[in-house]
Amino acid sequence: MSNSAAKESPSFPLSSLPDEVALSCLARVPRSDHLALSLVCKRYRSLVLSPEFYKMRSLLGRTEKCIYVCVSPHPNSTPLWFILRPEKPKTLETSAVNPRLMRPIPSFPFQPPRTSSVVALDWGIYVIGGFGLNEKPTSDVLLLDCRTNTWRRVPSMRVARFSPGAGVMDGKIYVFGGRPDDDSTNWGEVFDPKTQTWDTLVPLRDRSEKDGFIRESLVKEDKVYGVKWFEGSVYYSPSDGKWGRTNRPDLLSYCVVEELLYGFDMSFGRVFWRESDESEWKIVKGLEALQMIFHGQFFGNSMFSKNISQVNSFGVNVVLFWLERSDDDERLDVWCAEVSFERREEKGEIWGTIEWKEAVTTVDRAPFGPFGGDHNKVLYSATVNI
Repeated sequence: MSNSAAKESPSFPLSSLPDEVALSCLARVPRSDHLALSLVCKRYRSLVLSPEFYKMRSLLGRTEKCIYVCVSPHPNSTPLWFILRPEKPKTLETSAVNPRLMRPIPSFPFQPPRTSSVVALDWGIYVIGGFGLNEKPTSDVLLLDCRTNTWRRVPSMRVARFSPGAGVMDGKIYVFGGRPDDDSTNWGEVFDPKTQTWDTLVPLRDRSEKDGFIRESLVKEDKVYGVKWFEGSVYYSPSDGKWGRTNRPDLLSYCVVEELLYGFDMSFGRVFWRESDESEWKIVKGLEALQMIFHGQFFGNSMFSKNISQVNSFGVNVVLFWLERSDDDERLDVWCAEVSFERREEKGEIWGTIEWKEAVTTVDRAPFGPFGGDHNKVLYSATVNI
């Protein structure tokens, strides 16, 4: 090509196209190339970061599911964040650590090291409340922008909370509990990302001090549930603005997939299912291999116990995370398994299959605490479509 021809060629071929046409073209580019796109020129960056860009990707069926994972390296240090794009390994028994499978992203230096609640909404992950480095609850809310893997603060809650119930419905974030005091007027609130404002929910009139201690949250049947320790759940229904309770205590960790509730025994790897709060738990069959992973979970005199740390829905499947001792005693392997489910109507059973399991990265092993055991833990995980 001659120098004169080169000068006549436009620097960016899409520059002359209307935004709608340019968006349609850029939306077809794989997620892994978005950062490079944003560096081409200001217009590309503006388009790639626009809400319309992700709407277009969704319409074209180009969104990709990514799992964001937060690991605690030490109880008083900044949590570490990673991104996982699940890839099916060649064999089920793959055991070698693959550092490319889960890669680190920037962490927020002042993120509370524990007892926050985490929810995903659109292209972002919100870290809500928790105990700060000063060992006091905080009202801070952090937003991880998964389009660029950058952090920023958003408006704080009206009151400080630790381990609150939290869930997303109709584009809003509902938060409640995480407060042991008797002030019912601020017990629940809702955040609207569009207006960047918090509003107070109607009070839970018959609440007790124990209602404030929430161990995990879930959204099911248009209700946001806060699962308490030992004493059932408290839930809020945004459609009618009312509170309710369930009184069936158990120590399972929950995940909702296609309107079915799955319960995970975090210590022994058993998986259960049920259709409603009124029905009984039934065992998911076919997952004996998962139970064997956690059989005999204590290793000699090391005081290290192997438990499922996090359960997260991934489309119609579920991913599990846990820690195992590495060949290097100074490090721990972070393991992940993806489990699929098949409903067999004729027998009223659900069978599970381990699609893959693999060590996805390693982390430094924290020192033993004063009462033994390790401080390392997979704190949070969330699936984002981007």
